[in-house]
Amino acid sequence: MERREFLAALGTAATISSASQVFAQTGGGSPQKVNVALYVALEAKPGKEEAVAEFLRQGRALVEAEPATTAWFGIRLGPSSFAIFDAFPDDAGRQAHLAGKVAAALMAKAGDLLAQPPSIKKADVLASKLPG
Repeated sequence: MERREFLAALGTAATISSASQVFAQTGGGSPQKVNVALYVALEAKPGKEEAVAEFLRQGRALVEAEPATTAWFGIRLGPSSFAIFDAFPDDAGRQAHLAGKVAAALMAKAGDLLAQPPSIKKADVLASKLPG
């Protein structure tokens, strides 16, 4: 990995960490364990950057109705680069999210808003710190 790529990855991690202070959505007063996650990279078409940002802001309301989505973040990594990071207690919760309203809305608008299809990566959570 080149130094530039490493620094970009480090910046992404810092952005996600900073965003967790503001946008973490937890379902109750007690700490919740997360074991699996999704990282969805999004690249806006030229001129569609603010529309993608607004889509992510509105996506939060849709995720509120998903009890197995422990944490959800819509983040901006650069002028046209965005991502969604979300975490779940188990694969059933992750699969429910992938079959839910946010995923359906994203796929419906992808052709209009995104320069390329969303890059969806499944991940295992090794460590986490959530409010509660």
